[in-house]
Amino acid sequence: MYEAFIDLDELIVRCRDKLAKKLIQEAVACYRCGAYRSCIVATWNAVVFDFLHKLRELEVSGNKEATTILENFEQISSQEKFKELWQFESDIPEIALKKFELISPVEKSDIERLFKDRSRCAHPSMTSLEEPFEATAELARYHLRSAIMHSLQRPPVQGRSALKRIWQEIKSEYFPKDSESATQFFQKSLLASARPALIKDVVIGLTVNLLTEEHLEDERLRQFSALNAIAKMYHSQVKEILEKHLSNIILDKVTDSNWDKVIIYLGTVQIWDTLSEPCQLKAVAFIDKLKIFDRSRKNNSICQKDVNVLLKAARLGFLKESVNNKLQLPLKEMLLLKDCCRNQLKDSSIDGLIKPLLEEKIPQANFDELLSMYLDEDSLLNEKIKPYLEEKIAEPSLENLIGLLEENLEKDKFLEELIERSLQAKINEASLDKLLEARQLVSWYPLKHKTRFEDLIQTALIKYVQDIVDRFRQSSSYRNAENNAEPLVYVFDYLSDTQWETILEEFWNNNQIYRANNCPITFSLLFKKSVALNGSVQPYWLPFRKKLNKYCDNLKLNFPDDAPSSSEELNSLINSHCLEKQ
Repeated sequence: MYEAFIDLDELIVRCRDKLAKKLIQEAVACYRCGAYRSCIVATWNAVVFDFLHKLRELEVSGNKEATTILENFEQISSQEKFKELWQFESDIPEIALKKFELISPVEKSDIERLFKDRSRCAHPSMTSLEEPFEATAELARYHLRSAIMHSLQRPPVQGRSALKRIWQEIKSEYFPKDSESATQFFQKSLLASARPALIKDVVIGLTVNLLTEEHLEDERLRQFSALNAIAKMYHSQVKEILEKHLSNIILDKVTDSNWDKVIIYLGTVQIWDTLSEPCQLKAVAFIDKLKIFDRSRKNNSICQKDVNVLLKAARLGFLKESVNNKLQLPLKEMLLLKDCCRNQLKDSSIDGLIKPLLEEKIPQANFDELLSMYLDEDSLLNEKIKPYLEEKIAEPSLENLIGLLEENLEKDKFLEELIERSLQAKINEASLDKLLEARQLVSWYPLKHKTRFEDLIQTALIKYVQDIVDRFRQSSSYRNAENNAEPLVYVFDYLSDTQWETILEEFWNNNQIYRANNCPITFSLLFKKSVALNGSVQPYWLPFRKKLNKYCDNLKLNFPDDAPSSSEELNSLINSHCLEKQ
């Protein structure tokens, strides 16, 4: 009994019109105290006032038919034409169905029976004196429920008008794109307490549209949010609709070119339970033909549209095996796919699909591939990757190791220590050419830890000091001389006086050196460092200075109008320090 009362209270809350709700409260009170005839009469009165309230709402929205009916009612009411008023009430079910589609034919029969039973309850002359009409609790409750469910809880627009307005709302660019907000929207709209026929029309309409029509992504998002919102509000009804119609819609209306829409629909609208076997077979065949990579192009680019479809398919139980087969890719392509899904498609669901496949390929992966997997920060997978990283750390070049260490310093202790050990080993074993290439790389790139790398390489260059000097002496072209002069700066601190004398003497003995424009620039730097280190001009610079003075005098004599050359600037620098000493 208590549950019945609670149910009646819930029915009261569903009433939209305040006056109709008050009459229903009166009807429920009558029901609870056993006055079943009064309950039925009050229920009918609530239906009448609710109908008049709906007519006023329709009048405000510009419905001329509603205005005409209201004017007629007000006229016969003011003139107290009771026969016409009775006729008006008896016509309410017919008008509600035929003129405004507020109720369905079945609901019309229930409302007509309520009117008939109300008349029996209110007018004893309509029943036999020997067999008076008995209103039972079951009958009163039936009429209460029918009145509220068929009429009092619903907005004034149903049928085709309601369907048109709902479509207009969904098409608006301001309609919510997430199902939670769409649910809140619909709970205050025409879909609140909607008739089953309206729910069916909207669900099937949205389904057909999403499966067969081309729309911009924003509009498709609005349609999906609308469909999922309706499914949340009317779960059992929508599930039943899709169980009955979805497979047929797919088979009858979807062309081969639109099968991607089917997979996206099935992966986005999850209320459906079963799909016919022909539909499932076609879905499997479609997935088998998807192209994840466009292998006709040199860069083997990812087909993002097909990948997006594949991610949706992965949510469907009957397609999981097909999806897994499509993901049997080379490791490099798996990593590219994972990166694309995360960064471009903004979908990380690929992680769960691809992780077991990546784990299988760890032993065969090269260092770069292992590093790419490791940097995903999957702790369980990383523990399995570490031994292979340690094994294959020798693969990267010296230059690559510098870049890797720069990227991972202070980020991952394991990687930092591993790369630094390997880098130090490679530096110790590197040839002079390799060291100079690495040193030049460090100079060119804006590394945060440049000094650290320079120190590592400089230490290794110490054993090649004499080789650097010899290379400089043997310079065979201007460009070669400029390249060979630069390493002298790297090993400046380790040059002996004898080596300095050789370098400065060879500067003038080799015309490929002293005529190379950048060599005097490098020697300006060497001179500054020498003075800074020793506090004065060293003796081996003095013979160099004499030859430089003579060379610059000849330049001025032969090219008096030219701007000062790099040699003349070097000459001025050395002379200024020598004059200061004097």
